[in-house]
Amino acid sequence: MCTTVVVGKKASRTGSTLIARNCDSEEPIQPVRFITVAEDAHVSGTYKSNMTKFTEKYPNKSLKYTMVPFLDESKLGIFGEAGINSKNVAMSSTESIFSNTDVLAIDPLTPAGLGEDSLLNMVLPYIESARDGVTYLGQLIKEHGSHEGNGVIFSDKDEVWYMEIPCGHHWVAQRVPDDCCAVIANQSIIEEINFNDPENFMYSEGIREFVDEYQLNPDYEGFNFRHIFGTSTKEDRQYNTARVWYGQNYLGHKVEDPRSSDMPFVFKPNRLLTVEDVAAVLSSHFDETIYDPFNPESDVDRNVFRPISMNRTAESHILEIRNNVPEEIAAIIWLNSAPTAFNPYVPFFANSLDTPKSYRDTTDSYDIKQAYWMYRTLAVLVERDYNKLSSVNFDYLTAAKTLAKHLVLETDKAVKDGNIKNIEEFLTEQNNKNIDQMNELAMTHIGELVKKGLGLSKLTFDITKDV
Repeated sequence: MCTTVVVGKKASRTGSTLIARNCDSEEPIQPVRFITVAEDAHVSGTYKSNMTKFTEKYPNKSLKYTMVPFLDESKLGIFGEAGINSKNVAMSSTESIFSNTDVLAIDPLTPAGLGEDSLLNMVLPYIESARDGVTYLGQLIKEHGSHEGNGVIFSDKDEVWYMEIPCGHHWVAQRVPDDCCAVIANQSIIEEINFNDPENFMYSEGIREFVDEYQLNPDYEGFNFRHIFGTSTKEDRQYNTARVWYGQNYLGHKVEDPRSSDMPFVFKPNRLLTVEDVAAVLSSHFDETIYDPFNPESDVDRNVFRPISMNRTAESHILEIRNNVPEEIAAIIWLNSAPTAFNPYVPFFANSLDTPKSYRDTTDSYDIKQAYWMYRTLAVLVERDYNKLSSVNFDYLTAAKTLAKHLVLETDKAVKDGNIKNIEEFLTEQNNKNIDQMNELAMTHIGELVKKGLGLSKLTFDITKDV
């Protein structure tokens, strides 16, 4: 149950495309690792899902790519979740969505269909553009069906595409306008489909005939995918709509009612957006509203809606494809080990040979030297006394954001200055150096939290004051 934010290149300050998502798992502890998969790693044999009955032969070629899979693949499946391939194509999968009972009664989800556990590793290594991603995945859905309702996001340096697969075999995809952005939260959100605009819309074969044959369209005219295939229930208005409401307001589209079912899919923000803007939405818990779980005023209001940042976020990512730098360094993965409210987004240049050990070699056993466990330690220490430690955490996050931006700028400068023989080796080395600095900053903050936290203990006795 995730939250997604996407930004077109003319809506971002640097001309980058941005696709981002909180990967929320079922439990507070769901270890993940961040890895690079080599070129042609999957080019023979047949892939079999550990979670569903889905099987598919591997193509003859595969691109190098990154992903952030769950640790226990043997039980859960791969769940690659997010990555960028060597063609600078980004993919995030998935935003869980749900279809209404009218649709599912006719086109049910398929037990042997493609599901979230397999999506990234069965698509990202084989596509060369965001548009290509939609076409490739659409063909897989045509052949195998879908195991569940999913929203999938693709981007390259020019385009962002959002694809919704709410039922067994039908889907639509819309190109996000360059000057627009979107916030998505576990509902079908795509609205009117223009079947005469192939540059901006794609869809499954026979979808109009399917809707007409079974009289699924509730509207007098038009083809509003959200109305036809989606849901609008009291559960949506408690669990989903408020997250979109908060994100749209933060990014500059005024919405009054957090329970509204009519918020637009795409909208033009009131300013040019940055990675930091996207991170602020994905790190939020209805900050500065009565619905904030840390709101001390009202037990009722602060528990009304499900927040964006959660304790069970396995990881969060912002995938940035830049247009103002050489293509070898255009792709950056901003990774937050979560919970996002207390932790920073750490930059990794995607075109490297490997990922840093502290992110790659996650284990089930607690080890504070591993990023996954280090950042969870940090979060537990902050939240325990949030009202007294939030300012200390704010100072740390400010320092972390500043350092992350500086590290990216320094790497960019080194590449632009030239004299680098092997860019992949250089970026691998830079990622390691950068992460060492980010980890050191986090550990310093953890030490500060421990010291301040002990001073807040209830097991305190001062004989000069308490007697």
